[in-house]
Amino acid sequence: MAARLDRALTRAGISSARAAKWLGVSEYDVQYWRRGITVPPLNACTRLAAVLHLDVHWLCTGQPPVA
Repeated sequence: MAARLDRALTRAGISSARAAKWLGVSEYDVQYWRRGITVPPLNACTRLAAVLHLDVHWLCTGQPPVA
């Protein structure tokens, strides 16, 4: 998940600090998610997917959306 999240944020031009502000978490939290040190909670994944126009299932699992 870390690689998908990092790639999506980078492509969108969104910094860890900006994502953290949107989500109400620390910048360190987002940096840890991007590095794969920790995993974001589902509510953060859902919000990130919406902001980045991604399927939450794909973001979390790397698998195609379930029909």
